[in-house]
Amino acid sequence: MSVSLRIATVSALLIAYVTANCDPGWRYLPTTQACYKLIDDQLPWSVAEIRCLYQGGHHVSIASHEENRFVRETARHQEVWHGAAFFGSDYNYVHSDRTPFGYYEAWENGTGRPSMNRARRCIKINSNGDWFQSCCKKIAAAVCKKAAAPAWGNDSN
Repeated sequence: MSVSLRIATVSALLIAYVTANCDPGWRYLPTTQACYKLIDDQLPWSVAEIRCLYQGGHHVSIASHEENRFVRETARHQEVWHGAAFFGSDYNYVHSDRTPFGYYEAWENGTGRPSMNRARRCIKINSNGDWFQSCCKKIAAAVCKKAAAPAWGNDSN
């Protein structure tokens, strides 16, 4: 067996092993080492966040083009909540999982971050994967995100 074939086999086994550490119904993305799940119910942002919290996660926070594409696929190309919003009089977006906002952004029409709108404090992701501001009381599906359980952390033997 060639070295590259061995490396590919070991990599596939490791990915499969870590994938098994996502709860049933969750999808694994190796580059983020996180699990993702679609909440298909149409909910306001805050209720969707509570549903994610109940399952051990948060609304999705997105840090790369690859992750944005994966979330879009997980959402089955429907409109979903993004994990960022701004609260109070502070006009800075904050992710519900407390990860920094702004490493990657994918706003509609490629125009960059829009001006803050007090009536539209939350972000949604449309069916194309583009982000737009929305009133947090509107409804949408959600994608939850949580860290995958490390493969070495399972001591069930």
